[in-house]
Parts: sequence; structure tokens; C-alpha cells
Amino acid sequence: MCTTERPFKQAMLDFSKVITPPGHGDVLVLPDPKRCVEAAFANARALRECETLIARVPLSEWRRRTREAIVGASDGPVIVTGHQPAFIHPGVWAKHIVSSRMADAIGGVAVNLVVDSDAPAATTLAIPAVEDGGVALRTQPFADSPPGFSFEQFAQQSSSEMGALESFAQQALGARYDASQMSFFFRGFRGAVGAEDWVDQAVAGRRAVEKSLGVTVVDHRISRAWWSPILLDVVLHAERFARCYNESLAKYRRLYRVRGANRPIPDLRTSEASVELPVWVYRSGEARRRLFVLRERDGVRLLADREIIGSLSTGELTSCDRVVDTLAAHGGWRLRPRALTLTIWARLLLADLFIHGIGGAKYDRISDFVIADYYGVAPPQMACVSATLLMDLPRSEVSPERIRGLRSELRDLRYNPQRHLPTGEPDLTALMQRREASVHLSQQLRGRDRFNRTARRAAFAETRAVSAMMVAARPQAVEQKRRQLDSSVVRVRQNEIARGREYFFALYDRATLEVLLKALPTTERFRL
Repeated sequence: MCTTERPFKQAMLDFSKVITPPGHGDVLVLPDPKRCVEAAFANARALRECETLIARVPLSEWRRRTREAIVGASDGPVIVTGHQPAFIHPGVWAKHIVSSRMADAIGGVAVNLVVDSDAPAATTLAIPAVEDGGVALRTQPFADSPPGFSFEQFAQQSSSEMGALESFAQQALGARYDASQMSFFFRGFRGAVGAEDWVDQAVAGRRAVEKSLGVTVVDHRISRAWWSPILLDVVLHAERFARCYNESLAKYRRLYRVRGANRPIPDLRTSEASVELPVWVYRSGEARRRLFVLRERDGVRLLADREIIGSLSTGELTSCDRVVDTLAAHGGWRLRPRALTLTIWARLLLADLFIHGIGGAKYDRISDFVIADYYGVAPPQMACVSATLLMDLPRSEVSPERIRGLRSELRDLRYNPQRHLPTGEPDLTALMQRREASVHLSQQLRGRDRFNRTARRAAFAETRAVSAMMVAARPQAVEQKRRQLDSSVVRVRQNEIARGREYFFALYDRATLEVLLKALPTTERFRL
């Protein structure tokens, strides 16, 4: 597995099956539990003996040191997953359940990488609230952060801020609050011992919920992870790495027929002056920027976009295994892996099996190409886990098809009012007869005098004008149809809210969460 002529021969995921579970209580676990365990042991054997050089040191040695830094002296299997530290939904939480059970079955440890280097798209907690027999989405900010700031920069929340979020959850959930798991979350959040920031608090809150449900993972923050070996290597070989990275993206786009140069992620930018690497760089109080390397005769310069942040001599590049800490100590710069760099590091140097969600599994095909082409290593096998869990919320029978039908009826009412308005009323009867005459004339002109465009336009205009007069004579017909349409739009939106699958898992009641716990493979199913 360390060197390979056919790097994807061992790929075990059937990507045609990597799709969101459709219904309540449906789960996705690929491959099956026993094949997951077999893959973990196969990955461990191959990587433990791999002598491929990374920053001039064998991969197997970096792997030993990385695992010791993350999980200690334990030599048991390491099952890894990861996600942002914000409010994860049941489909993400399913990975924690599976990794915990698998680790228990084979005497290993389940590690959750807390990706606090990510910048959230939004900093709000969303809760579906039952109001007047319907459902409305209520949101509350949980952090005051400018765009582009990472989670690790979120300040520790005060008691009053915690209280405001808890009050919001109680009001939005109403009578459902006591049955939810939010009381466990806030208890853990408030009691986070030694918490340095919001991330520590949020992790403690989530773990309190998991503890009540018998799920255990070891959380490790990316901001505190030792990933210098991968960083050193890509800095040493920036040009070759960027070329391989971009070629891997091109392969992925061809394989999945993806159009657009920035999809699913942009290429790394290269020029004669500098090379971009898949690394975030930022200081406290600043948004994330991209890392560039500028090659010099006796080493390299590192840049945050265009700002020089430090230099590394050739000697430092060949001997320093704490480069992340060194740059942080000298200039306060934080270097963090971007998504693909993170999973490459985790799959090669930490995990015996990495468990992805649906999006991560698909995108990590790009990492497979990089691992095979740049490192010369057959990509370690990975797994994919997800689930769908719905809340018991009011729903109506109105469908999007009904909305399309009402919009079509409104349009038809405008252009063919005779189909919708009552007959037999004197004022409408006269207008209907007048419209019928203009339509008949238009048909005659198309047949006998089709080149008389002036006459045809006049007949068409007459039909339109009479139709408008008919509609104006009975405005209540249009108003009634518009009210039906508006009401249907509201109900369909409420149904979308009610059927949402991405709400924080602690918002669910225990009985609903137990549906997921029972649907996912038990610990016994992971025993060989």
C-alpha cells in the first residue's frame, strides 16, 4: 500500500451509494461494519511500515509521533472523524456514534477533530418553533464575529450571554424544551472546566449530551494539533505539490463532470514569484488569509497573501519539526490546514480509519489523487456515515406542485378569464361575447390574411384589452387566487422547516435520538 501502480484498486466506497438518507431514521454506513474494521487493520499495517519520505523523514516515523501527540502512548486502532465545533445535526453526530462503537469493539480510540480553524458561514442557532399551528424558523446569534474569522477566535461566553441563548432556546422550543437535550448541553457549556474560549465551551456542552446517551469520543482541536510534518513537506516542495494538487482537481472535475474553475474548490495560484499552498494563515483579531511561498536561494519566505510573515532557512526546513509553533512565537501567526490538507494529514499520519460525512467523502476523492500522485502512497481506505432524523412538527398536505398549479391558474386567469369567471351575469356576458368575437377575428386573419400584421396586432390587442376588463370587473377572483397562492407558499415553507434535517441534535427529544441510536450498527456488529 505504500507504493502502488494502481492507487485506487483498494478503494472500498461505492460512491454511487454516497447519498443523503431520504427518510426519518434512515442511515448510511459505507462499507458495512465488518469491512470498516478490516479496512482499519489493513490501513494500519500498511502505514506502520511505510518508508515514503515526508520532509525527509519516513512516513511511519511521523505517524508514530503524531499518534503519540494526539492519543498518547496507546497503540490501539484510532478511528477518526471531524467537523466544525458549531451545532452539529444528527447526520454529523451519527459519525460520533459509529466511531465510538467501532473503537469499543476493537479496543481502540475514537477521535473527533474539532475543526476550529474553519470560518462559519453563519453564527446563529436555528430552532423550528411551533406557532399558531404552523412552524416558523427562529434564529439567535451565538457569537459576534466578522466574516472570515475562525472559530478559534470566538471569545469565551459570559454568563449573561449563555443565559440569553438558553432563554432563546426555551422560548423557541416552548413545551418541547424539557424533552429536548438542551438542558444537558447548557449544563456542560456552563461547567466547562478550564475553558479558554467559546470552542472549549461548545465542545463541553456537546460532550455532556453525548455522555447522557452513552457516546464517547476524544475531542482534539485542530488549532492544537501537531501537523508540522505535512506543512514542512509542502513548503519544501511547494511547486511540485501545487502542480499535483491542481492536476488532482482537474482529474476530479473530469471524473464527476464538474464545470467551473472554482468548483468544488479553487486551484492553487502559482506564478514565477510565489506559490500558494492549501494553508490558512491569520493572527488574532484578523480574518483568514491564504499562505504563499516565495523561494529564495537560502530558504523560503512565507506570505499571508502579499504580506511577508517570516522566513525559513534551508537548515530550518530540514530540521525544524515545530514550524507552526515557531511562526506563532515569532509573529503571532497561526498556520492551519485547509480542508484537503487536513484530511491528508489525518488519513496518513493519525487515523487507522477516517470516517467522512457525505460531502467530505466525495471531495476527499481529490485527496486520494494527491496521496497517490504526490506521496506515492495508495490512499488509505475511508468510510462514510450519515443519517436523517426529523422532528415531530406540524406539516400540511400542500406541495410545491400545488404552488405551480396556482401560479399557472393565475396566469390563465389573466389571459383566459372566460375559463374562470362566472357566466350568465350581464356585464360579463357582454365582455365574453366581445372577447369571443376578437378571438374569432384573429383566427380568421391568421387563415385568410396572415400578412396583414396591422389588423392581426389590432385583433390581439383587442383580446388582451377585453380580458383585462373582465378581470377588472371581478377583482375578487384574482384576490382569492392570490390568497390561495400566498397561503400555499407559506405552508410549503413551513413544511420545509418541519422536514429540515440539519438542526442541532440536542434540540431533539431523547426518544427521537434513540431512533438513530438503534438504527446505526451496534458495537457487536463491528466485532470480527
